[in-house]
Amino acid sequence: MLGPVLWLTLQVGVSNFNPMANGNGGGGRIADGQLDWSGGIDSGRVPTIASESFPTGLKRNQLFWMTNGTVRGAGIRQRTGWKPIVQGADWEGFYQGAYMYEPPFALPYIVAAIGGEIWKIDTETGAFTNLTAAFPGTAMPPLLEHYFFVQGEQFLIIQAGDLVTLPLFWDGATLRRSVGFLGVGNPGNEIPAAGPMDYYMGRIWYAYGRQYAGGDIVGSHASGTAPYNYTDSILKNTENPVSLSGDAFIVPTNAGNIRCLRHSANLDTALGQGQLYVFTRRSIYATSVPPTRADWATLKEPLQRVAQIDFGSVGDRCVVPVNGDLFYQSMDGVRSLTLAIRYFQQWGNLPISMPEERAIRFNRRDLLRFASGINFDNRMLQTVIPFQTAVGCAHAGVMPLDFDILGSFDNKAPPAWEGMYEGLDFLQLLEGDFGGLQRGFSFIVSKTTGTIDLWELTTQDRWDSQVDNDGNRVTWFIETPAYTWGDPFLLKRLDGLELWFDKMLGTVNFLVEYRPDGSPCYIPWHAWKQCVAKDCKEDPETPSCPDYPTQPYCEGFKATVQLPAPPVQCELNNARPTIDGYQFQLRITMKGWCRLRGLRVFAQPRAVEAYKNIVC
Repeated sequence: MLGPVLWLTLQVGVSNFNPMANGNGGGGRIADGQLDWSGGIDSGRVPTIASESFPTGLKRNQLFWMTNGTVRGAGIRQRTGWKPIVQGADWEGFYQGAYMYEPPFALPYIVAAIGGEIWKIDTETGAFTNLTAAFPGTAMPPLLEHYFFVQGEQFLIIQAGDLVTLPLFWDGATLRRSVGFLGVGNPGNEIPAAGPMDYYMGRIWYAYGRQYAGGDIVGSHASGTAPYNYTDSILKNTENPVSLSGDAFIVPTNAGNIRCLRHSANLDTALGQGQLYVFTRRSIYATSVPPTRADWATLKEPLQRVAQIDFGSVGDRCVVPVNGDLFYQSMDGVRSLTLAIRYFQQWGNLPISMPEERAIRFNRRDLLRFASGINFDNRMLQTVIPFQTAVGCAHAGVMPLDFDILGSFDNKAPPAWEGMYEGLDFLQLLEGDFGGLQRGFSFIVSKTTGTIDLWELTTQDRWDSQVDNDGNRVTWFIETPAYTWGDPFLLKRLDGLELWFDKMLGTVNFLVEYRPDGSPCYIPWHAWKQCVAKDCKEDPETPSCPDYPTQPYCEGFKATVQLPAPPVQCELNNARPTIDGYQFQLRITMKGWCRLRGLRVFAQPRAVEAYKNIVC
């Protein structure tokens, strides 16, 4: 916490300005600002903007930080809204995990584990069904906080992760428990109690401790049955090394237990699948999987290779496949497996999330195993800042990495971090393909009731909890670079600000703050409100407005908003006015729907008296 700061009001007139005669500004008003923010944010370095004398500063198209905003499509605008799907459900206990289940010929729905019970949730209607109550004998341990899920063909496998409780199989109509591993050579063997899983090369791969193995291959007539067209063979465990001789793959002792199994994509293969990656907390291993036991026995090179000797994954829910790459959270931030392998020979193997250092530094490492991520709306979303609640581990925010800032064939901008989304306490992120429409969801802990609710992350809504053309306005803000007007060694006096806004709809509240040099505190500059009617009901010039149909109005713009010189205060530590400094940083807070297109901040050069602050 920052200590109290004593501010003394000091009246300083612009008439006292004594311009420098060094040619930098020529004693007149000088301007700095930005029109482009396609580089996203970078809070991993000092906020000073780059210049000839300080080339390692923030780039001209970057922000220092942003909350609940996006730089996609030029300008800066608010993130799209979120809306509740299920609130106040009668489930109780710990949130243990969920999966977006995809039936063969129907829209996806969510299967969740809460308090040891399995629930089916329709995202279209919000209806939910207790599958555990409908299928006796399928209750799971209620006090465990992290279950594991994987879908292979039409079968969803649910593991409690305690390596004791046998898994559950859901085929879209029936929930039953596995018979487990009955013994070596037993034809009735099924997937045993395990932890992380993956469906890879036609087999369910499962890990237990430091070991991992695969079940039977899909379509096997030896273990599958005709009613399922032999796809249920993937639930069996009769043809791998464990079932035949009791041995399994194993990772070294110093790597720790397996946290995740996940495969990459490869366009040059029949199934489009690359290698199977085995993630521990410290290391990552790559496994090339042959289809039969005979192929395993005649290999001339090792099946398992080291992919990364450090910086493994903290858990299974945060590993996100994006094209041929795997993104995941490690102990020091978010990493790309492709980049980590590419730069392995370099001394510093850094995470790609250094720009998000402002949020990542608050992560509790003992809770990182609950981190989750998805690839949604051409963004990778990763939860951040975990904290414990009465119903499970929640997260205060989500870090977005936007892959589509400015997308076209002739102008493809690189991905950019966009700060943090906040407003909900996230338990787990989920996404699914609904007939070609990608939708994102999150289980959350309600800030008001403490219950486990389900919300949707929309791509179109302007407000949270939007109904018709109204909802809860979102509060969002940006922190700009510290502007130097091209010369970080020139003393300036802050003199004014211009802002360009468009896509404005409804009521928008604005607050501009500033801080000079290395000041830890922002100082209020100006606050105001702008209104653009959403429909005729909000338009004072149309007193007779029909209740139905109500015609929505178009978005408006405001060009330009001009602010005068900020109010003057005294900065006691440096014995000078707060509007005098070498560089100035802005924080602009907005509540409501609009887009910032550009800003221009003005200053006047100031003379520096020789030896003024030297005391003998």
